[in-house]
Amino acid sequence: MHRHLNHLDKDQQLFIDSVYIQLKTFQQTAKELGIDISKIRMLNNELDSIWRPITAIRNKWKSKKIGGNFWDFYDWVKTTKEACHYCGITKEELYRLHLIGIDNKRSTRGKTLEIDRKVANESYSNLTNLVYCCYWCNNAKTDTFSEEEFMIIGKAISHVWKKRLENDTR
Repeated sequence: MHRHLNHLDKDQQLFIDSVYIQLKTFQQTAKELGIDISKIRMLNNELDSIWRPITAIRNKWKSKKIGGNFWDFYDWVKTTKEACHYCGITKEELYRLHLIGIDNKRSTRGKTLEIDRKVANESYSNLTNLVYCCYWCNNAKTDTFSEEEFMIIGKAISHVWKKRLENDTR
């Protein structure tokens, strides 16, 4: 099992892995672990505060088809600074921009950081190639600019965001 679950007993660890990483049903998990389904339900309730944050990360892992070991991606998420690699905007600053009306009007994107590949034609499973990126940098970078080229553009975007945040008088 993964070191982030070391504080749990074996059944708890196997439950989280089976149901929330491998996406098996409660019934399948009970059968595999050789325990009653009522214990599975009890584990689900007891471990709610542990499995919910894990599933949020697992959903990113699945949606980006990152592949590889889930726990390696989990570690990447937990240890990577949550700021745009190119312009430096943080999650909190994105939220402030959203509050003052800076939104991407056509979709739900723009309110959180996204995962970008520094080298676009490399796989998402190469975790050293992944960075957090704001919608605007990710959308502008496309597959056209190298990481090095876009760092220059990111500085200009950063300047604009700082000005807008400074001018926020709310």
